[in-house]
Amino acid sequence: MKKKTKNFLWIYGKHALKAALLNPAREIIRVVALESCKNFLEECRNADKTIKYEIVDKTFFNATFGSSATHQGCAAYVKNLPEYSLEELVENVADNRPFVFLDQITDPQNIGSILRASAIFGARAVVLMENGSPELTPAMAKAASGALEIIPLVRIVNFAHSISFLKKKGFWCLGLDEKSTQTITEIQLNDKFIFVVGSEGNGMRRLTLESCDFLAKLPGIGNFTTLNAAQAVTVSLYESLRQRKL
Repeated sequence: MKKKTKNFLWIYGKHALKAALLNPAREIIRVVALESCKNFLEECRNADKTIKYEIVDKTFFNATFGSSATHQGCAAYVKNLPEYSLEELVENVADNRPFVFLDQITDPQNIGSILRASAIFGARAVVLMENGSPELTPAMAKAASGALEIIPLVRIVNFAHSISFLKKKGFWCLGLDEKSTQTITEIQLNDKFIFVVGSEGNGMRRLTLESCDFLAKLPGIGNFTTLNAAQAVTVSLYESLRQRKL
């Protein structure tokens, strides 16, 4: 069964808000908007959900999200979606979409961007540590640009144990490591894979690294090879999708 949460979240930004409003599984508590966004909210209506919204001024947005937030004049207070376990997400054994494991990635913007790339290029879920990973924030939802409605965000207790569990289900584990001697394009990615990326400073932890079947870097030109986590995951997921569609 899906694990219900009691947590609530503000979502702002037009793409993120529209995706939430059109998601029948998302419970909407409150919608607020500037007068200039009325037409946009009318466009978000669908047959399943009546959108009731309040017109507020910029003072509300500044007080709630801060003056630097790129809210685009609209926001919604929503209930978090039910959470999934890894066990639930591997029930369909014929599904070879990859998992994305984020080892010590703590920047909400990076995580949001990874969710967005996962939705575009067909990842199965994004997996974080239960401890030490950031909670969902409006900024993360904004960076995800609607992907929160599509890609499960799974929190686990132990990376090594979870990777071992997925390996028993037929997954291979590939760690992204810029020091590797092989590139990701040299590995056949048609099978079921876990992509693991570590923090920019420390990389993957030892036990996570030892759990990988493959280590690979991204192909590049010259000696400048550093990408942030979101960029590395985006390129890797694209390569995975490209190979699976060949």
